[in-house]
Amino acid sequence: MRKRGNAPTSIVVATSSAVRVARCTAAVAIGGWCVLLWASCAGLPAASRERALAPLPTLAADSVRTDTIGPGLVHAYVWLARGPWAVHILDVDRSACWSAVAVKAGGQAVGRERPSEAVRALAARTREAVAGGVNADFFSFEPPGVPVGPHVTGERVVTGPGDRPVLAFDGLGTPFIGTFFARGVAFLGDQPVNVDVWNRRSARGLALFDPSWGPATDTASGAVEVTLGGSPPTVIGVDTASAGVTIPRNGVVLVVGRDALAGLRRSLLGLERVASARWAVALEPFHPREAVGGFPVLVADSVLAAGLDSAGGAGFGPARHPRTAVGIAAGGRRLLLVTVDGRQAPYSDGMTLRELAEFLRGLGAADAINLDGGGSTALVLRRPDGSYAPVNRPSDREGERAVANTLAVVRRCATGRESGR
Repeated sequence: MRKRGNAPTSIVVATSSAVRVARCTAAVAIGGWCVLLWASCAGLPAASRERALAPLPTLAADSVRTDTIGPGLVHAYVWLARGPWAVHILDVDRSACWSAVAVKAGGQAVGRERPSEAVRALAARTREAVAGGVNADFFSFEPPGVPVGPHVTGERVVTGPGDRPVLAFDGLGTPFIGTFFARGVAFLGDQPVNVDVWNRRSARGLALFDPSWGPATDTASGAVEVTLGGSPPTVIGVDTASAGVTIPRNGVVLVVGRDALAGLRRSLLGLERVASARWAVALEPFHPREAVGGFPVLVADSVLAAGLDSAGGAGFGPARHPRTAVGIAAGGRRLLLVTVDGRQAPYSDGMTLRELAEFLRGLGAADAINLDGGGSTALVLRRPDGSYAPVNRPSDREGERAVANTLAVVRRCATGRESGR
C-alpha cells in the first residue's frame, strides 16, 4: 500500500473554538452546465491540455464500444466471453479538469439514495458539470446508510476512518489509496482524555461526534455520552441511555464505548456539569478534500495485493459477484471507475477479487481499490436530456439500489499547491 512521505501542507482541524481550514483549491465558477462541460481548462499548462492519454488496452475483449462524452472523459463498454464479463469503464483524464467528489446520501451519516439521485442532486445544487459516478462504500442497513469507512466531502468529515483502506483525494484532487486514522484530545476541566475515533462508534475507546455526523448520536447500549457545548464550552450533560443524544450545533458529544476501560467510564460519569471543556481532532496522515472507504486494496504499486483469495471470507473474495472498483493510472492523471455486472448468466457472471485486480492492472492501474458491489454496483452517466441513469445492469430485481454514498465525477479545475506531496 502506497504511503505518503511528506508532511501535509493543507489540514482541517475541528476544535472547540473554530474549524481552521487551509484550502489548496479553487473551482471554476461558470454557471451553465453545457458551458462548463465543454469549456477548456485555461488553468492548466498548454502541454497538459494538448497531450491526450493513449486509449485503454482492449484486454483481448470480444466486444469493445467507446464513447467520448466530454474532453478527457471516455465511457467504454467491454464484453469478454471467457468470463463472461460485461464491464463498464469511465476513463477520466484529471488534467482535463475532472475531479472526484464524494456525495453522502442526505448529507449526514444516516441516509441512502440511488447514485443517479445523488449525482442529479449534486448537479442541481452546485450548477457544476457532473458527468456521473459510481456507488462507493459498503454500508449498514441499521442504522440505514452509515458507511463502513470514512466519508469526507469538501473537507467535512461525515464519518471517520476505521480499519479499512480509503480512497482519498487531496487539495489538488490527486488520488491516494491508503489507511487513515483520527487523533485527538478533549480537556474536561483539567482532565485530558484521548479521542480515538471521529464520527464513528468505538466499543473500546472514546469517540467524538460533531454536527457533520447528523443531529444526534445513534443508539448504543452500555455507552456513556458526554455532551459539550455552549460559549465558553462546558460539559452540559452526561447520559447513559441507549437512545442517543442531541449533538449541539456548536458542540460535540463524546461517547465512551461499553468495553472501554472502567476508569475512563467512571471518570466521565462523575463529571461536574459546570466543568470547562476543550477539544481538538484531526485526520492523519493528511486531511483529504474528498474520501470514501472500500475493501480490499486490489493493486498496489502495480502488484496484486496479498490475500485477495481469502478477503472477506469464502463467499466474498474468491466468489464471483458484481463489482465496483476504482483504479489509478498514468501517475495519478488517469482515474478509472469500473463496474462489472454479475449474477446474470450468460450475459455476465461477475468477477472474483483476483480477476478484478488482474483486469484493472491490465487496464494500466498501478493502484486500485474495491468498493461495494453486489446489488449496489452501478455506473451512472448523464444522458443527452440532462437526466442520469445507470449504463450497466444492476443485479437487483428492482434495479438501481439506494446506497450510502456515491463517488461523482465533476468538471472542476484545481489550482494551488498540492497538499501533502
